Amino acid sequence: MKTNEKPGTQAEDKLRWKYQDKEYNENFKEWRKEKQDSVGFYYVPHPDRFTYQDRLGFINDYPEAHEAKAYRKMLVMLGMVLVYRAAVDILFGYVLPPVMEKMGFDIHYTFFSGERYGSKTGSSAIMTVLDISSQILGRVVPTALLIKQMEIPFKVMLPMRVTNKRMFKFSVPAALLTAGVCSVMCYFFFILLSGLGIDTSMEKMLPAGAGQVVYTILVQILIVPIISEICTHGVIMQLVRQFGDGTALVFTSLIISASGYDITTFMFTAAISFVTGYFIIRTGSVLTGIIMRVTITACCYGLCFLYYGTDPVYSSVLTEAFLFVIIVIGLAASVRFFYFHSDSFAMTIRPSYMSFGRKVLEAATSIPVVIWFTLTFIVTAFNIRFSG
Repeated sequence: MKTNEKPGTQAEDKLRWKYQDKEYNENFKEWRKEKQDSVGFYYVPHPDRFTYQDRLGFINDYPEAHEAKAYRKMLVMLGMVLVYRAAVDILFGYVLPPVMEKMGFDIHYTFFSGERYGSKTGSSAIMTVLDISSQILGRVVPTALLIKQMEIPFKVMLPMRVTNKRMFKFSVPAALLTAGVCSVMCYFFFILLSGLGIDTSMEKMLPAGAGQVVYTILVQILIVPIISEICTHGVIMQLVRQFGDGTALVFTSLIISASGYDITTFMFTAAISFVTGYFIIRTGSVLTGIIMRVTITACCYGLCFLYYGTDPVYSSVLTEAFLFVIIVIGLAASVRFFYFHSDSFAMTIRPSYMSFGRKVLEAATSIPVVIWFTLTFIVTAFNIRFSG
């Protein structure tokens, strides 16, 4: 059946990502056309005629059904990666610490609750090794296997070139505003949890001693956020984006927040993950998310230090002053940015044939995803600490 369209013209347009640079789009098109994997979906729409489906050619069928098939296969692969990550977290949180303690190591270490102490200086080094090892085995290794399995181009799964420089420059003030506003909202959320008898103290985040300060800055403020952004807003979000930017944003935000296994920080982490994910898509670079996550994490530790590590007489005033400063800085920068460059912020969500409700339903019925969610729910419930 003949058409007036040039062959592949609409497919080229469908494979073009609006906010990414030319090199990203060329790599993505080459990957999707040459790598015949089972979790990719693109087509040339011909509403009253035929639809072009990857690996099948022109077919007379609804594209939604084929998108759903590819989406389900992607969920299986992603679910298996998340189950592996949860298993590693459980291993390093509940299996290795008691075994090492029985072997004579001076350490009490719980990955999820953050409880850690030891009477010798060597215990700090051990905990650092365990934290970094858990990040490498639980995040980096499965992510690398995912990239290798699908033969995903590096520049597709980890885009670094900034395409929106104005918004990139705005990312740090936006991170300060996000950290301040989310911290204030957390205060009210903590009041609600405290009313239910749940301990919301964040004193566990404070480093104990000079050695722990170095550990906190190096591991918790720098290494962990960087690895998290690379593995989630980098690889995972870029993989899910072919089914819609909105879907990718929501899913990766839930994955990041749920992987913290902490009900007290779930809403905070979900909010900042959504904001950083939005900035990554809009600026075209994972580097934006890394900068924002490091900034927000540093603010969180600064707040905890002021509230728990200073004289109780002044701690509340110092905390409120710190929050006021970062919110005012972020707010002032936001007003200036939206006044001069409001067009640089808005984002057009990539359309998808499947409804968001159906995507949620498919995820809720995917066995690997259900297993991961169950493990995460159990560990989170186990980590709830009650006051008194």
